[in-house]
Amino acid sequence: MSSISIQKISIVDLDTDAIVNAANDGLWAGGGVCGAIFRAAGHAQLQEACDRIGHCATGSAVITPGFNLKARYIIHAVGPMWHGGHQDEPKLLYGAYRRSLELAQENRCRSIGFPLISAGIFGYPIDKAWRKAIQACNDFIQKNPDCDMAIVFAVLDDNIMKVGKATLDEIAPQLCASSSSGKEILKIGDRRVEAVYFHKPEEPYGFLSNWYPSDIVVDGKRFSSTEQYIMYRKCMILDDEAAAKQVMATDDPEQQQAIGRNAKNYEDRKVIWEGICQVVAMRGLLAKFSQHDDLKQKLLGTGDAYLVECARSDHRWACGIGLYDDDRRDIERWKGKNILGFALMEVRESLKARG
Repeated sequence: MSSISIQKISIVDLDTDAIVNAANDGLWAGGGVCGAIFRAAGHAQLQEACDRIGHCATGSAVITPGFNLKARYIIHAVGPMWHGGHQDEPKLLYGAYRRSLELAQENRCRSIGFPLISAGIFGYPIDKAWRKAIQACNDFIQKNPDCDMAIVFAVLDDNIMKVGKATLDEIAPQLCASSSSGKEILKIGDRRVEAVYFHKPEEPYGFLSNWYPSDIVVDGKRFSSTEQYIMYRKCMILDDEAAAKQVMATDDPEQQQAIGRNAKNYEDRKVIWEGICQVVAMRGLLAKFSQHDDLKQKLLGTGDAYLVECARSDHRWACGIGLYDDDRRDIERWKGKNILGFALMEVRESLKARG
């Protein structure tokens, strides 16, 4: 089932199959979104790929590999400059979106991330840019009923997001990824339940992530996040005190995770860690949400929704599906155990019982 969502996130951080570059017709590295994508993908290799293509007409799009990005592909869409709407700008902008979606479908993408094309230095009015963007995406989905595409618009400005969501609600409310409560849906057999999907701290519901910065104290010891606590406990359980000290020496959760993954004695004590890891996680999470009242209220605000961590490469703590992959909404398609999500749900119940 295709969907459209608008998220406050940098487009280079999206975990979609493809992202769209707001390109110029010469396919040169520019500023704004274009410059950010070139830097994140690797300027030299992306420019070389663009140079081989050479040119892209306004109102169309071309595709290159994603190189260093999470996205497998970059689709370079050339929107029009705004000249008062008298030089076929609406038609050209519509065409840039349509061709981008066609390329995504041709390359078997199930998710695509867009910026608001032409709305930056090209001067296209924000409200008109949103209207044409949503119309193009809605029309594409309606004309391709077998298409299963999660379409994500990545924006950083709150006002631009507000205009976009209002336009989406007006033109294509049936495609909005969220339910009326702001939560999404998860299919469990014949049942449909509310769900909250999360991954990184900067993404929607990011406060649920173990990487979310939140000092906690457990057994008199301070930790910068639940990730640090879990990785420290993992190293200690594996009897690798040197690695445990390294975990405590950095507040970077990515480094903490890497140290914990490479801790010694894992193969010898794998059964022990796998048996106790969820209990360890719950202890850290209980500290996090009981020691920070604002986070506690946010967690309780998820109600009875299923909590689902989404990461393609994580088949233990997460569901093994990307945050913008439609398969996350069907539990039978999950590739992972979602240990963190279920631990969060248990901690939420404990907090409810405490009152």
